Amino acid sequence: MNSLKELLESGFGKAEYYTDNERKLYGDVNMNCCERILYGANRAYNLGLKKEDMRIASAFGGGMGVGTVCGAISGSLMVLGLLYSGKLEKETALKADITIPFLKKVKKKQGSLNCRYNKAHYAIREPVFDCSAVILSLAECLDETVASING
Repeated sequence: MNSLKELLESGFGKAEYYTDNERKLYGDVNMNCCERILYGANRAYNLGLKKEDMRIASAFGGGMGVGTVCGAISGSLMVLGLLYSGKLEKETALKADITIPFLKKVKKKQGSLNCRYNKAHYAIREPVFDCSAVILSLAECLDETVASING
């Protein structure tokens, strides 16, 4: 298994770093925070998602567009659900054993689970808005969580 954080640090999800194949798939558009986590995790953790499956992440960027729950957190929870849930969430201890500890780790590291807070404290605004610091922080938390579960 590869590191999601390392993949994202290499520029994955940013149009300026796209390979020719990625440019054909995504055009010249940067992925949002949720997409970078989900699409990156698909590659890093070999999730086997198809491009059309990953469109599910499109509405979660920017705290669902209104600055609420951070999109990178939403993407991370999608990944944890894919990796560790049964057919139904209630078949597993996903919330108690994985989701809640993950969110506590993120809140301790970031200070909040809220997009507005994270943008205000970690995003770069000039010359172009960039929330990569938040995305990389979430990728690190996700890598650590997955590694601790997988042993």
